[in-house]
Amino acid sequence: MKRLLAASIILLSVLSCNREAPQPTEPFILSFRMPEECVPTSRYNNRVVHLKGDISYEFVTDVAGQVVVESLVPGIYDIITNWEMSGAEYKAMLKDPSTLDDKARVIVGVSLMNRRIFKAEDLELELSSALVTDLMISKIYYAGTKDDMGRDYKTDGYVELFNNSDEVLYLDGKYLGLAEPSMNPSYYTAIERPDSIYFCQICRFPGDGDDYPVQPGGSVIIAASSARNHTLSASTSVDLSGADFEVKGMEGEGNPDIPMLPLVSNAWSNMKKLNLINSGPNALVLFETDEDVTSWPEVYRPGKTAGDRYRRMHKKFALDGVECLNKPAQTAPDVNIKRLHSSIDAGYITITAVSGKNHESVERKVSRFENGRYYLQDTNNSSTDFVVCTDPTPRKYDKEGLQ
Repeated sequence: MKRLLAASIILLSVLSCNREAPQPTEPFILSFRMPEECVPTSRYNNRVVHLKGDISYEFVTDVAGQVVVESLVPGIYDIITNWEMSGAEYKAMLKDPSTLDDKARVIVGVSLMNRRIFKAEDLELELSSALVTDLMISKIYYAGTKDDMGRDYKTDGYVELFNNSDEVLYLDGKYLGLAEPSMNPSYYTAIERPDSIYFCQICRFPGDGDDYPVQPGGSVIIAASSARNHTLSASTSVDLSGADFEVKGMEGEGNPDIPMLPLVSNAWSNMKKLNLINSGPNALVLFETDEDVTSWPEVYRPGKTAGDRYRRMHKKFALDGVECLNKPAQTAPDVNIKRLHSSIDAGYITITAVSGKNHESVERKVSRFENGRYYLQDTNNSSTDFVVCTDPTPRKYDKEGLQ
């Protein structure tokens, strides 16, 4: 019996060692191709590339825009890289430089999430470009919480916008859209429809051009459903009685003391709120256009001729977007159901609970505090720009984890 036990211990030790020390891969090459809009001679050289997994690595591209990975521990990795530059710098690389202003800021990069690397295999990644916008989504609270009686509390969601510039910006005439959220199966994903976003709801900010200013370092709170002090019923919730806007139907229901943010396009005629799902997914886009959004095409789900209809928008109108995926119980979030192209959000963020109700918010990190105000991080990738907070208080940027 002792011999059998000893043999079992030795076998388990061998298996454990084999699991703990997998053989590194052979060398392979990661290549990065500049966006199609760039001249063929442009290169992604001298840029930092992160491979993030159970073990993380950092590389720097060579003059050809490549990384030679000598070896790494097999596993599942996120491949992330970005390069922020001025409009003047990027114009020197463009086939048609007249399309860009010198003062613009541009991010070129790519995020490939959950890439399985278990053997040496060369990989070429196409980079995408995005303009850095100063008016951005900074916080989204959609998880909900429990009230003081232990019951589900789901009416306290909000979205916060932030002016990251040093100038006064205006909300007038801009839009906030919530992408179609279907799952199992998912429709209208970024993989299948890379140039378009399909919205279930669109809100339009009022004003004629200069009625709704946002001061530098200032923020705007949008109550998704109910602009009131929710902490009176749920102590872990938020006080939205001072919200700047409340999403309402065109009839203007809700808190009469809070300006209406009307739903101008709505897949659900009886829904009088921004329908944030407590578990996710929620993909939100801030956009701007002079076109009449109600003239944009509406489509049913594939194969359907009745039911919910979703408004299609070309991605070129997007100013900022954040992809909040749902968290499956046993696996990583499915990046194949992302609604937003990598030029809008190259990554994603998710709360930690499968069904929400844990008073978590997703919030943009602080880049720096300077001259009495905060500047927020924006690399066009919510996987690196955002964190999950258990304190969903709006307009608060000194929280632990944001710095």
